[in-house]
Amino acid sequence: MQTISLKRQNLFYGCLIIILGLLLFSLAGMMTPAAALAADPVVLEITGDGITTPMTFTRAQLESMEQYQHVYSAINTWPTKKWYVGKGVKLRDLFKMAGMTDEAKLVRFTSRDGYVVNLTVKELLEDKRYYFPGLKGEDSKDGDGHIPGSAENPVEVEPILALVSVEGSNNPEYMNDLNSLLLMLGQRAVTEQNGNLFSKYVNKIEVLTTEPEKWDAPQANPGSGEVPAGSMIALSNANMDDDKIYYTTDGSTPTINSPMYNWIARRWWSSRAEDLGKINRPIGPINEDTVIKAITIGPGKYDSDVVTFTYKVVDKSEPSEPAPGTGEQNQEEPQPATNLNDVAGHWAYDNINKLVTLGCISGYPDGSFKPENTITRAEFATLLVKAFKLEGNGGKTFTDTTAHWARDYIATAATNGLVNGYPDGTFGPDDLITREQMAVMIVKAAKLAPVAEAPQFADSGSISPWAREAIATATENGIMRGYPDNTVRPGGSATRAEAVTVIINALNK
Repeated sequence: MQTISLKRQNLFYGCLIIILGLLLFSLAGMMTPAAALAADPVVLEITGDGITTPMTFTRAQLESMEQYQHVYSAINTWPTKKWYVGKGVKLRDLFKMAGMTDEAKLVRFTSRDGYVVNLTVKELLEDKRYYFPGLKGEDSKDGDGHIPGSAENPVEVEPILALVSVEGSNNPEYMNDLNSLLLMLGQRAVTEQNGNLFSKYVNKIEVLTTEPEKWDAPQANPGSGEVPAGSMIALSNANMDDDKIYYTTDGSTPTINSPMYNWIARRWWSSRAEDLGKINRPIGPINEDTVIKAITIGPGKYDSDVVTFTYKVVDKSEPSEPAPGTGEQNQEEPQPATNLNDVAGHWAYDNINKLVTLGCISGYPDGSFKPENTITRAEFATLLVKAFKLEGNGGKTFTDTTAHWARDYIATAATNGLVNGYPDGTFGPDDLITREQMAVMIVKAAKLAPVAEAPQFADSGSISPWAREAIATATENGIMRGYPDNTVRPGGSATRAEAVTVIINALNK
């Protein structure tokens, strides 16, 4: 009897717990909408000295505002073309609510993961931005971001914070909230690389009265002056990343609609070493007197000053002759280094003197050597063939070297296994040679035993996998050295002085 009584008690308490649970569940369901909203977390903060009313927003509040939806055209800094679709709140509506002042100059977007995007008020809200339906031209693929699409029939679009979006598609049915809040904005030109500004997980916007800095003006190598026919002009600026160089060669002032120079951002150089010289290609060959005007344009700063580089071409009558600096110009005897007017006191003077004396390289018609000028793949291959006295009967002719002045030298270098072309069958003879490409070629020419140790430089992580062993071998054998800041700059363009030096060092081995 006592056992039955205990069972009844347990059953009673069990039923009581169930009843209390159901009651609590019912009460929760009866909570007012206001109570539910109060539990909705803040997802966006707008602050800064460029607004009068700092504000915070929950997702529900953002969803209750007027929504804007559109397709966006975009190019990233790889570069790759993409479609986006987004739906969300116009930034200018948010700024109006927060009381943006006339003194506001800069807007800073910060994401939950710490990523920051800075944009000037001018480029974000005042400059017109568009969706370009002809972004990809007649090619439906996502690639070829360095090939301009059609700028016809642009549609002006608003910059927004998207609550739902999709990347890589123009179909709104695929939109989701995975990347929200997502900063989205159109292109000012069909070639503008805006995809890197599509910041995910934005949770803070600062509107600031800070006066934006100005981007540094581009530089040219070689600089203004007399140049031989066939010269290639390399442009550069401080970062070569989001800061893009635009230029003209017709005397007009460059704008964001002008040709772009540095399509591939520096952050990708090590990953795209084989494409770098073909896409971020020097201007030229210059066979007529030429004026190049250039400007730096990028996010978060004002455009740079426009700079002008003026070139007077010598030897116009024979533009098809071999490029200077290879010892083949007009088949003349090379100038002794002691007669060159710009190498006295240079750190590579002795090496320049030795290679000039060997007849492997010469100066320019104006008596200069231009040791800090860049050097092309064709010129370096020619130097290797001459310096190491390589021979080859025939050899591979690449699709872009059949009519090139260095065709036979490149073929000889290929026969001896020193050079390779690109996957598309080209060699890129006029591409600037990078330091890691130079390392691979010189190690092969010197027939050095490979070194197993990994290169120990501050930027070793940026060395392309195919060049790591060569750079380790070249540096271990004293053929190449790093810079004072302990970098090796594998994707940087080699100079004529550096090329001469590694060849002399290799010959000395």
